[in-house]
Amino acid sequence: MGLFKEHFTGGIMSYSVFYFLALGTSLALKFGLQWDVSRVPVISLNIWIAGLCFFIAVLSGLWPDVDIKSTTQKIFYRIFLILDVFLIYKGITGGRRYLLISALLGIFAMLPLVGKHRGWTHSRITMFLLPGLFLLPAMYNISLRNLNFTSFDYAHLDYTNLSGLPLYIASFIGYATHLYLDGLLFGKRFKKAHAKNKK
Repeated sequence: MGLFKEHFTGGIMSYSVFYFLALGTSLALKFGLQWDVSRVPVISLNIWIAGLCFFIAVLSGLWPDVDIKSTTQKIFYRIFLILDVFLIYKGITGGRRYLLISALLGIFAMLPLVGKHRGWTHSRITMFLLPGLFLLPAMYNISLRNLNFTSFDYAHLDYTNLSGLPLYIASFIGYATHLYLDGLLFGKRFKKAHAKNKK
């Protein structure tokens, strides 16, 4: 059984610590040294994007427990349902690519259910790869304001566009926090040593 409150709080706390340390460092560097902080944005000073980063950190901190019947699973599958209905509607009224995205979302939503608990959703590899989904829209120049997938070019990839990096980092920190709280982040040796220290 997943520990919803522990992972929820862990996601908020760990990203809060990171955000305010990065904010303080960025401001100190911006006003104290000659260095362009905006070159590699690890945080966003835009209040909406910063809020989205906190939201993503919390959801990513909860995500690994989507593979069992839990509060987390209910939250995510409601989000998936709303997104899927929206994409199907857009597909019927606006273009077939939305239907393709809807189908891919459906397959993605089923993946945790075919694996075992603490399987791929609790993997360190997934901790690095899954947050990468937040880098792709910026690299492919997809905007929430203009979701026009009819002119989407799969071949055009601007890997230098790092505007999605704050979202990736937020997701990565939330995910890593979950694995840490489950004792899986640093491996079995750390888990045994951590258990001995608790006694």
